[in-house]
Amino acid sequence: MIKRYGLASLATLLLSFQGLPGDAVAGGPVASQELVQEIEMLKSIVMDLNERLATAEETLQLSLEQQNKQGGHGQELQDELDDLDKRVSSTEEHSTLDKLNLSADLETRLNSLHMDAKGMPLSLQNGIMSMANGTPFTKAALAAFGPLPPPEDQNIDNNTIFDTRIRVDMKARPADSLSFVGRLSANKVFGDSSGVKWYNGGPNAVTMDGNVHSTGSDSAIRLERAFFTYFDDINGIPYHFSVGRRPALDGAPSEFSNASTVGGSPMAHGINWQFDGASLGFNLAETTGIEGSAFKICWGNGFESGAGSGNSYSFSSSSDVNDMQFAGWIANLYEDDKTKVINMYAHAFDVTDGFTGLVVTPFTMSGMDINGDGRYDSYSMTTNTGGYISRTEPTANIGDIDIVTLLGQSEYKDIGFFADMALSHTRPSGISMSPMMQFFGTDGLLNSNGEQFDRTGYSVWAGLKAPVSWTEGTIGFEYNWGSQYWLGFTGGEDNIAGSKLATRGSVYEIFYNQPFVDNKLVLSVGAQYYDYEYSGSGSPMGDPVKISELTSLDSFLPVVDTMWNYYVNLAYRW
Repeated sequence: MIKRYGLASLATLLLSFQGLPGDAVAGGPVASQELVQEIEMLKSIVMDLNERLATAEETLQLSLEQQNKQGGHGQELQDELDDLDKRVSSTEEHSTLDKLNLSADLETRLNSLHMDAKGMPLSLQNGIMSMANGTPFTKAALAAFGPLPPPEDQNIDNNTIFDTRIRVDMKARPADSLSFVGRLSANKVFGDSSGVKWYNGGPNAVTMDGNVHSTGSDSAIRLERAFFTYFDDINGIPYHFSVGRRPALDGAPSEFSNASTVGGSPMAHGINWQFDGASLGFNLAETTGIEGSAFKICWGNGFESGAGSGNSYSFSSSSDVNDMQFAGWIANLYEDDKTKVINMYAHAFDVTDGFTGLVVTPFTMSGMDINGDGRYDSYSMTTNTGGYISRTEPTANIGDIDIVTLLGQSEYKDIGFFADMALSHTRPSGISMSPMMQFFGTDGLLNSNGEQFDRTGYSVWAGLKAPVSWTEGTIGFEYNWGSQYWLGFTGGEDNIAGSKLATRGSVYEIFYNQPFVDNKLVLSVGAQYYDYEYSGSGSPMGDPVKISELTSLDSFLPVVDTMWNYYVNLAYRW
């Protein structure tokens, strides 16, 4: 039956308007008369429409009767229509439940860097580079240069350097028990798309799997995270299992100063480094009665050494370089809308003396172990005059690392604050077989020249911020300090000046965040002052040397003493 359109409602509408006083209708009697004319016109249109529909209904009925006479195909037609309706409903359900939600984070940043550094005198550096002609030499050859002069003070400045970071987040929840999260990202320095850096002595000079999303390189879009999560419960205890490329960047409390939400799962004080792995977590709030309590077991693979990895020894039966892996936990001891207390523990097994990566070095070095004791007796260097790219890879497993952090974060009368404490402990068990590391002495896990001592380091990080009522912005201050042997995996920190949380020394930061357009656009301005006390911040290789006691050989490449980093960031989040 085809629906017909009646006149009762129009008549009722007409009568209701006629029953109103003239002034009750905007425009008075004139407007009422115009309204009556329009309704009369609508009556005519509806009557004509009903006649057309009646004709169509008669035609359809005759068609169905004819099809029934020819074999009952009318019912078949109805069945096909019913099946089509089911398929359309199924498609609508699929579109509703299985759709992929997208969001974007685009941030353009201006940094101004000003460094005071210690560096090897140019005359001595040129003398050492003169040996880069392929002729073998020993460490004793340095004696030919006489007593090494002290390092020189150097000023290194870049008044303006811009970069743009884009992140595209993907989320889907096809079922209550299953979710997917992915992120594609790029981090491009203005005027630079090479993707490979000149080696400057810092750990982030090498483009590696763990830092390629954060250090600013080319314009390539890369997979930053991609994992699925399965949800269920065991005896009423909710749990979730997840595997894939982990959300390991920008964990709490790094969101404190950049006016964003928590970006990653590990605590940023100990791990801010991209990796692949899995996790198994339990929500314990109802079981323990402690609000927000949860416990998650984590595993990750930091370096793959075997067949399929593409390393030079991946098909060698004599290689003794093992995979580097992580394991640990994240324990939410308490968490509500304002306060959280979180503990993290991570253990790194078979730490390697580097990672697979790309870099351009000023020279290449090879070594010869004459007596087979694992120490090179002679070396040879070749100048990289063509600026060729080198592919780096680990040469040895050098020990294990333990990292523990404890974060307390809350607010009082709109004043936000946090305190985060961390401890690292290293246990060396081997030396690097890199000729360059052996020549310069930085061949062990926080040890030099073959020494194998356990080291314990400490770090503290604290912050305070308050709202500015007349601008609706926030102003804040952060401070962090690391001891001589402090070591965390924080090289993925998104800071072109280098990871402040890796610093063996002090970093002071003041910042101001101003939101616009309902917090979809945020302007951040601030300044960071780095005061390094020891060399090698962020690197596991070599015994850190006090800045005031550096030798020229320690500073073959410049070692930063102090640095100012001024920044202006404009972030679009939607």
